[in-house]
Amino acid sequence: MLSHFILHPLFWWLNRVLQLSLDQLILDHPMYSKDGELKEIWVPGVAPDGPPWEMRPSTETSQGKNNGDNEMQQQENVIDSYEDLQRVLINAGLPETEDRSKQPRTGHTMDTTTICVLGTPSFAMSILLEGSRQCPGKILLCLSTSWFCSASPSSASLFIKQAVTFDFGGRTYLDTFSPPRRITYLSWLGGLQILMGEQLECPMGGSPQLSNLLANTLGVRILLDSKELPLSPALLLSNSYQLGSWGKYAPKAKTTKVVLKTFWPYPGRSPNTSFYSSQDTLQVSDVVVGLFSDLSQGQAVLLEGFVMTVPPRRIKPSPPPACISRCSVRPPELTIRLCAVVCRSRGDQPILSKFIRFVVTLLQVVCMVGRAEKPLCHRFTLPQSLDTTLELWGVLDDAQKRNIWEQIKEVSENTMKAIMEEEIKMSPKEKGGNKVQTDVIGVDMLLSCVDYMISPVILGVTTDLCLESCGIHECVLGSLETGKSTTVESASGPLIETMLRRSMTYVMEGKEVLVIGAGGISKKFIWHAAQNYGIKIYLVESNPGHFASSLVTSFIHYDYEDCSCDDEEHAQNIVSIVREKGLHLSGCMAFWDECTILAAILCHKLGLPGPPPNAVRLAKRKTQTQLCLFNMTAPSPPFPYAGAFAVPCFPLGPGTGGVEAAESILSYPLVLKPESGAGAVGVRLVQDAEECRRLVKKIGVDPEECKSNGKTPLAIDAGGISRNEKDYKPKIGANCNCQSVVPEVGLSNGVSGASIVEPVKKTVQTPPLLLAEYITGSEHDVDLVLGFNGRLLAAYVSDNGPTLLPGFTETAAALPSRLSRERRCQLVQAASRSCRALGLYPGVFNVELKMTDSGPRLLEINPRMGGFYLRDWIRHIYGTDLVLVALALSCGLEPGLPEKGAQEHAVLVGVMCNGDFHEEALGSTANPQKLSELHNAGYIRFNRLEGSPVQLLDQEPYGNVACQGESQKEARERLLGVCYVLGLDSQRYPLQYLTGEFH
Repeated sequence: MLSHFILHPLFWWLNRVLQLSLDQLILDHPMYSKDGELKEIWVPGVAPDGPPWEMRPSTETSQGKNNGDNEMQQQENVIDSYEDLQRVLINAGLPETEDRSKQPRTGHTMDTTTICVLGTPSFAMSILLEGSRQCPGKILLCLSTSWFCSASPSSASLFIKQAVTFDFGGRTYLDTFSPPRRITYLSWLGGLQILMGEQLECPMGGSPQLSNLLANTLGVRILLDSKELPLSPALLLSNSYQLGSWGKYAPKAKTTKVVLKTFWPYPGRSPNTSFYSSQDTLQVSDVVVGLFSDLSQGQAVLLEGFVMTVPPRRIKPSPPPACISRCSVRPPELTIRLCAVVCRSRGDQPILSKFIRFVVTLLQVVCMVGRAEKPLCHRFTLPQSLDTTLELWGVLDDAQKRNIWEQIKEVSENTMKAIMEEEIKMSPKEKGGNKVQTDVIGVDMLLSCVDYMISPVILGVTTDLCLESCGIHECVLGSLETGKSTTVESASGPLIETMLRRSMTYVMEGKEVLVIGAGGISKKFIWHAAQNYGIKIYLVESNPGHFASSLVTSFIHYDYEDCSCDDEEHAQNIVSIVREKGLHLSGCMAFWDECTILAAILCHKLGLPGPPPNAVRLAKRKTQTQLCLFNMTAPSPPFPYAGAFAVPCFPLGPGTGGVEAAESILSYPLVLKPESGAGAVGVRLVQDAEECRRLVKKIGVDPEECKSNGKTPLAIDAGGISRNEKDYKPKIGANCNCQSVVPEVGLSNGVSGASIVEPVKKTVQTPPLLLAEYITGSEHDVDLVLGFNGRLLAAYVSDNGPTLLPGFTETAAALPSRLSRERRCQLVQAASRSCRALGLYPGVFNVELKMTDSGPRLLEINPRMGGFYLRDWIRHIYGTDLVLVALALSCGLEPGLPEKGAQEHAVLVGVMCNGDFHEEALGSTANPQKLSELHNAGYIRFNRLEGSPVQLLDQEPYGNVACQGESQKEARERLLGVCYVLGLDSQRYPLQYLTGEFH
């Protein structure tokens, strides 16, 4: 213990420092233990038929207790935690837990999404309730480590045999699992348990080791101070202190005045925080000396400068009349304490709470208001939103609110970033496992006033208490009226997204997938993504020199473009190759449009999950898609008939009757387009009969072949194919002796920052044509994720700008959609009903529709993942990687997907760069190097597509340039400014008009 001789000069120096700027001192202690009631410590065990951990007595318990006493204490703790859970549920207006433990749950597999939360029910409630909304039945609460088990002593997989399951509507069940359920993500919310270290293979959010590091109050202060984050001055007093992992930052500290190093390895209970005047150094000295007599080895006392919070702008009420007596009471001085929950998002980016719209986000920073002369604790103050608090403080201006919010956001996210950067440098042993990372923290802050500016000051990192406060706040808002609930944006929303993503990535590690067709340069991101996810790709490609050969696990050269074989024969040949190589495939699929039918046939032959071949054939032939919907007459209330979304069309293939037959059914103007293909290449508007015949003849359609053979061209056979077109099959490749050829078409998906490489050129036979009714209205894409029973798992709606008629090549787009919620739901319903009508599931599909005055109308269904920029945009806005989702579905796994994206507040608006209109700019002001530089600097999102930067006949776009904003209007204005500088705006390509709907 330090002597009085040492203490006195320290307090004299501290008093001199604090008198310059502070009025009071805070006597504080390790912030993780302010309100904690932690009693147990766990150490590794290797019992083959029991839990992987055993309990040991904590430092507060008697060393003489035997195992029986420990087991009894453990059982008592489980009962107490279970009763606490019931009290929390009742107070939240939810039913109590139903006991289903006598009927063990079955039907789960090793790959079933299982998110387990280990922690105190009150701390975990915000996460659990949000999980029940976003992934019901997949999120479990573990009340004791005795509920865990392992497959064998040497197994690194973690299983759970009993848990509380959180299901739809917040309903809970006490379940047992037979066999035990493998955990695919473990959330650690603090405590004195010690896991099996780096032996565990499942992803973990938090660990005892990381909790101990964050509980090192001084170490965290020094780390944050080295990043120049706002902290109050502080002084540490102790007989011994070791900074451990944080020591390297001590020389960089700016505000820590004196450091006497010590080390306290575990969070523990500490005395309550007290306030003292900096003028009364004798009293402070006496208190510290008294505390020193009770300090355990390695504990310390921390003195922090008292920070005055911003004072409220009180509005004086009207004085009462003279006949009414007055009570002159001076209102107490008040203080504000903020809790900001920061979650790790995709790409290891910290995100503060749910960030959707400004008004909503203010509800997610929880505040406590109390009297300034006493410490303000989490559990003794009703939490409220930042918006409400600021208005009570007299801050009513939206600009001022936004400024305060942005400061809180910056400080809290930078705190999370600093912690994440340190974790990268740690070994698995230091972190507590191979896949351990901090996925959520809570940052305690005050609002101070410096130079007439309101600024946040960090008090500390207290994850569990901040989560608990947010959960209280969400429960309060969830019961505004008796017996009624409201939708509450949860602070744990982004955390659930991270849990689901890490869980799916873990399950997909090592899966082996056969992919048919490599596509062009715009598909390059797929192979990089698979590598990052640890998925083994066996790529079948007809081009032996394709660049993707070096980016996959195994490259299989097979010429599926050989016209001497049909799809069935090609599929059988590939099956033989698979068997010869002894591949153990989990899935098979195609990302490239031309290979979707072949992939579907292969799935059927190999017994792998995937949409039926007939459904893919129907979707690939646009006329057959519409005719199938028109013929769906079976009633299916309460949903509309699928035929309500169909568009009248007529094929121009052999024996159909040609243009004359189409004119007897359809009215001009019409749209002439290929039966199959993508990217709107070859699609033209025709205003009258003369223009239609001229264009059809120019394309090379023989009127004699189109003459009717007496059969009805509109019939659908058992396989779903029009009888008169059933035998037509487009042939691909140079051996086809095709008389009419056009550049290969295929909807492609760009990859941000991809190297600029010219796509491989091929030729295809001109597919048969069709004429369709021209539909007016706004155009939209719906990217669907459908499960194995056709269940809608996710849908993403984007807007398209007007096209340059008579062509229909895309010009501009925005995500998310500007449409109202009801109109978006109509589009999703039309897209999903159309796919189900064809039997097209499971999988990820892109559906193009128009929203007319009378509702949505289907343009076409692409039986594969959406192309162009869509994967990149959806991943950025919603956090869902459609590549991973599509691969998971191909392996028979139904992924758990977040309800909303953590950055759904953001809007992307982009325009296409086309060689036909931008050849000069793409060679100068908007050259590939400039676009790449702007993308890497964050000014734009650039996606390289399949088109050429020079003028070619009827080609796809070269790339897409997009900008981000908090609204379509803001994103559009930024985009117009960037495009003006890049020279992409012109009279022939008027961006003001093409983006005019995004406002």
